[in-house]
Amino acid sequence: MPSASARAFTLGGWQVDPAAGVLSCDGIERRLEPRLMDLLLLFAGAPGRVIAKDEIVAAVWGGRAIGDDTLAAAISRLRSALGEEARFIETLPKRGYRLIVAPETESRVANRADQGIEALLAKGRSALVVPLPQSLAQARLYFEAAVAAEPGSASAHAGLAQAMLAQHGAGQGAGFASSAKSAAQAATALDPDLPEAWALLGAATLLADRDFASADAALLKALALNPGLASAHRARGFALAAIGRFVEAERETRRDAELEPLAVAARIDIVQVLFAARRLQHALLEAKNAVALARQSSEAWSALGWAQNFLGNQRDAVDALLESLRLLGTDAATIAQLKASFDADGFEAFAGAGAALFAQQRVMYVARPMDLAMLHANAGQADAAFAALEETLRIDAPELLFLPYLPHLDRLRNDPRFGSILTRARPVR
Repeated sequence: MPSASARAFTLGGWQVDPAAGVLSCDGIERRLEPRLMDLLLLFAGAPGRVIAKDEIVAAVWGGRAIGDDTLAAAISRLRSALGEEARFIETLPKRGYRLIVAPETESRVANRADQGIEALLAKGRSALVVPLPQSLAQARLYFEAAVAAEPGSASAHAGLAQAMLAQHGAGQGAGFASSAKSAAQAATALDPDLPEAWALLGAATLLADRDFASADAALLKALALNPGLASAHRARGFALAAIGRFVEAERETRRDAELEPLAVAARIDIVQVLFAARRLQHALLEAKNAVALARQSSEAWSALGWAQNFLGNQRDAVDALLESLRLLGTDAATIAQLKASFDADGFEAFAGAGAALFAQQRVMYVARPMDLAMLHANAGQADAAFAALEETLRIDAPELLFLPYLPHLDRLRNDPRFGSILTRARPVR
């Protein structure tokens, strides 16, 4: 596949110039070797389709026999070039790979502002479905174009608030929560009867200002307008848990699950509230429910693994956490190494090896700083855990609101450094 013959296109936030062999984004420029560009073009030509190893080898290596390690290394280098934090390329064990972010030609991107507002809103909402940093940035661009096209559209401002909240949650910048609050305020001013805008204002106010009373007032307004608005129940459950009102928080998250019975995220929210409340047996039951609902959900298996660990069932915990990693695309050899670390030296060694795995970026997923803090804490690596918590503070991650309660960090609580972290995390008042 000759790279020079392909037209330029956009993938997530990256501008791809095959003729020059260059990726560029926000002033960053990365040059791809020809074979990696050919690999990227193969994926870009069939977004969403699973491409088997034999097809990749035929297209990119001309059918020459190569080992699995060679292909895996090329995929890894391409992911790194795109930004390992953005999971563009999905591994499907024993089947192949697929691109999960659709490319756009430069002409379509250039004409984005000329599209009708409904088309812009639809594209923004579609981009939000893929919770990857580059896709979220693309969603924000669509909503910004919608606001520019029709400044009086409450839906456009609400969409922009939603995109920026998603970017904040993905760790893309500490300022997104405040910007989301401003966009949500604009939406509620333009349409005081839009419940989604009030729900977004409540969520953004909690994250930006740590102000429970103001956030809750906005969330209750959303629910008064639409009692069946799942996002408002979800956000209110999070807010109540942040101030330790766990019974009410559980009620709200369970209402969210009732409204969206097929949403595994709602089930995991229940597990997190139960973890914070130290109701560990109930958390285990809900984690099992999440796995039963979505056996291909890495996050559900991770929740199950932590629940088993907190209850002292460490072998079951490791089995569940390994399944979570397998679903993220971790290769069989690495899974075996992690299991061997547990068999030889117990859960501490396993947690340390897991943290090292994420640091080496050998899976398709980059752990959030809070995930790393949890693993390092359970590995007995206090200095590394506090370094990860400092990074969590730097990006003002939403998980900081649960910092006073998370059992994952119990081994750090007697360290004098933990009090400083808590203060700088700005607990909800």
